[in-house]
Amino acid sequence: MATRPRPSRSAAFKYLDCGGAWAVLAVALLDLILGEEVKLLALYAVGPVVASARGRAPAVAGTGLFAAVWATVLAYHDGVLATHWAVVSVLAVAVVTAVSAAAARVRQGHECGLALMRDVAATAQDALAPAVPETAGPVRIAASYESAADAARIGGDFYEVVPVRGGVRVLIGDVQGKGLRAAGLAAALLGSFREYAAVSPSLEEVGVRLRCALARRPDDERFATAVLAELTSDGRMTVLNYGHPAPLVVRAGGGVTWTEPDRPGMPLGLDALGDGQPGRHRGLLHDGDRVLFHTDGLAEARDEDGRFYPLGSHSGLLRDGPLGHCLTRVREDVHRHAAQCGADDSALLLLEFEGPAEGVDAPRGGGAHVPLRAAELGCDVCAVRDCPIAAGLRD
Repeated sequence: MATRPRPSRSAAFKYLDCGGAWAVLAVALLDLILGEEVKLLALYAVGPVVASARGRAPAVAGTGLFAAVWATVLAYHDGVLATHWAVVSVLAVAVVTAVSAAAARVRQGHECGLALMRDVAATAQDALAPAVPETAGPVRIAASYESAADAARIGGDFYEVVPVRGGVRVLIGDVQGKGLRAAGLAAALLGSFREYAAVSPSLEEVGVRLRCALARRPDDERFATAVLAELTSDGRMTVLNYGHPAPLVVRAGGGVTWTEPDRPGMPLGLDALGDGQPGRHRGLLHDGDRVLFHTDGLAEARDEDGRFYPLGSHSGLLRDGPLGHCLTRVREDVHRHAAQCGADDSALLLLEFEGPAEGVDAPRGGGAHVPLRAAELGCDVCAVRDCPIAAGLRD
């Protein structure tokens, strides 16, 4: 013989809020303790009020009915059920229940809207700071993104890692401003990088493609700082810096090296103010060396005295441990440093060079400069007129 399924606990309390019910029972107990001399009938309205703070409208209505029943029972017990005062008190409970149920419905609508906004923001942020593979080519990778803004807002930091033959190419950057407009610019840069990083013969060409991606955007008042890097399986590292904080190399044998560019690089999107060329840095990595790519939210975190976070002297946190654990230690250290002032949005990308794996193809050009021509980039069909990027390529 089949048995009927028992209703779930959530279904059993669909029309009754636990917190509101306990509040009603507490008032009833107090009413019994104080006796007939003190009448607490109006206090039973606390039940639906408590229920409206977290329950749905049906649960608030059920809690109000529960409170009215108890008020009626206690009024009968005290012998005042037929009095005008008792009737008015029960009606007051009913009115408060109706108002509380309406408030709960409004609150529920706001919560649904906020949850949707958070989902949209999380989806957009995942596109800007996606999960990276644990290994790619000759490196192991860990990433961390942290937003200092509300959950419904989107930061402008972004990063990506693209494997290429004999190495990887890395992009990390920070768009001016916040919100959806900043996210749109970051998405344009990421889309261009993902498309061209895997197929362009040189790192310089990838950089020009990023500059073009911003030049085609209608918003000409925004820019982005960025670092574009290539790490090959033989340890060569090339870094193009567009006005961004320099990556930090933590040597396996001890010591650190800042990948400072040979010249100040112009941020992406500001080609009209200069030649738009990035600063360059070339170096050599050895087995076990780690490279930290980061945005300015880390380097510019300040304590209450205005001192910046000393990343160089705290670089030991990036040694001796799994990459993800090292990033967690850095995060905790930054939080202690900026506990009184708060931290800005920041993205961290930590790579450890492991050397070439068996069967890996020969590395690419290692970022060697390859002259680019405007025709090769499609400048003759691009809609941007008087483009400073194209003018620079023709010179």
